[in-house]
Amino acid sequence: MPTTEHIDLPLEGMTCASCAARIERKLNKVEGVEASVNYALERASVSYDAALVEPGQLVDAVEQAGYHASLPSRSAVDEASPGDPEEDGDLHALRRRLIVAAVLSVPVAAISMVPPLQFDYWQWVTLALATP
Repeated sequence: MPTTEHIDLPLEGMTCASCAARIERKLNKVEGVEASVNYALERASVSYDAALVEPGQLVDAVEQAGYHASLPSRSAVDEASPGDPEEDGDLHALRRRLIVAAVLSVPVAAISMVPPLQFDYWQWVTLALATP
């Protein structure tokens, strides 16, 4: 009976969707491996038969395709705890970006949609507000 395990490999060196497809094909050629590569996240989600394949072989397969992969650190393998400081930092950064985007988009929408608020060169002001 196969013992299926799962691992998410961080990938480096992909420049397009065909790179992701190339890595996915290379991983799926390894016996006992079923892989899916996400170009946007730069990750390979791999299910493999632990009796046939070791995680190091997965990294070697990616490197044979001409890209770089690494095994996730032990802390990344464990589920992130709710109080994980790294996760809190990421969440804080995303929340701050959301607030800034909301604050800057309200005047853009108001100036663009309400003709009495439009003044000379208002398009430049909306461009400046929308750029960040």
